[in-house]
Amino acid sequence: METGTVCYRHPDRETLLGCASCGRPICPECAFDTPVGQKCFECARPANKQVTARQLMNRPTPVAFGLIGVAVLLFVAPRLIPGLADATVPWARDLIEQYAAQANWLVADGEWWRILSAAFLHGSSTHLLFNMWALYVFGPELERQLGSAAFAVLYLSTAAAGGAAAFFLSDEITLLVGASGAIFGLFGVWLVGSWRVRHTRAGAALYRQLLVLLGINAVFSFAVPRISWQGHLGGFLAGLVIGYLWGLVPQKTASSRAGIAAGVGLVSLLAVILA
Repeated sequence: METGTVCYRHPDRETLLGCASCGRPICPECAFDTPVGQKCFECARPANKQVTARQLMNRPTPVAFGLIGVAVLLFVAPRLIPGLADATVPWARDLIEQYAAQANWLVADGEWWRILSAAFLHGSSTHLLFNMWALYVFGPELERQLGSAAFAVLYLSTAAAGGAAAFFLSDEITLLVGASGAIFGLFGVWLVGSWRVRHTRAGAALYRQLLVLLGINAVFSFAVPRISWQGHLGGFLAGLVIGYLWGLVPQKTASSRAGIAAGVGLVSLLAVILA
């Protein structure tokens, strides 16, 4: 885009940004971040729904906040309710973890659902706070763009991919909990979207910020003991694949995005089940 181009909604403002869908020039105020790049409000709003820019920005995000609420509840409840702790189970801090944590030896025995249920559990307050902070920062914006159902499928699918990677790349005696696989899946989707608009100033800035964030997390994944880099990698790669496939779909509807994300998640689950 040449210097001197003006925003289609604000003719008095020069801009270097352009809508990732229709190509119209947009200023930062009119640009709306989406998983496939920055768009104008007309292209960003859900298909077949007439909503204003303000309504789009203020759409509720029940899934993102619901996921945070469930994770916090499952962390707090066993520590507050008398009798939940079970000292006879040496590998689990409480009964919830006993039945839901990703114990690879139990997954190998057929309890495949643990690669999903473990994403709602956390072993420490620091672990919980970091993952829920990342979900709070990146989740609502994605949910507004994708719709709640598609976002839920994305989250569960990348969680499944992270759990599957941790199952195949870790020892059978490994015990895992945490939403990191799903969180890295969100990183992957955002990275693909920012890469598509990296030629714009805002897109390039977002792309660099995500690369720095991923670099920091990669260092922690390998340097800090008891962190599953395998789960991080699996979720991140799933997010990259889903984000890339979304960009290939001509009609980017909520159902098509949910279907693509579900396909990636089902492949991960089937791989574990058939193994």
